[in-house]
Amino acid sequence: MSKKILIADDEIHIVQIVKFNLEKRGGYKVITAKNGEEGLQLAKEEKPDLVLSDVMMPKMSGFEFCQKLREDPNIKDTPFIILTAKGQESDIKTGEDIGATDYITKPFSPKALLNKVEEILGE
Repeated sequence: MSKKILIADDEIHIVQIVKFNLEKRGGYKVITAKNGEEGLQLAKEEKPDLVLSDVMMPKMSGFEFCQKLREDPNIKDTPFIILTAKGQESDIKTGEDIGATDYITKPFSPKALLNKVEEILGE
């Protein structure tokens, strides 16, 4: 059975590129959310094997999303990769502090992202 990945990002073109690569090249089942609030709800319902999230989103930031996911005992161990244009040291440190598994800055290579996903999921 293919592993399930949740993408939370309000930039639809980023979602489409990442979703296409993960489904076509990686064989993953991909579900999407357009903000952190929707992402958290989907994470609770779908229990994905991995979450990819932007930081700057409406309703709830990716940092808040990761924090709230880590507080929920049913999904707290879900690997969480932050995908963002915010690449300053302070942002990366915030990601580490809230328990993000990895932090990838945009623009990124879809192949490098797929390799990171496979590494984290042990594929």
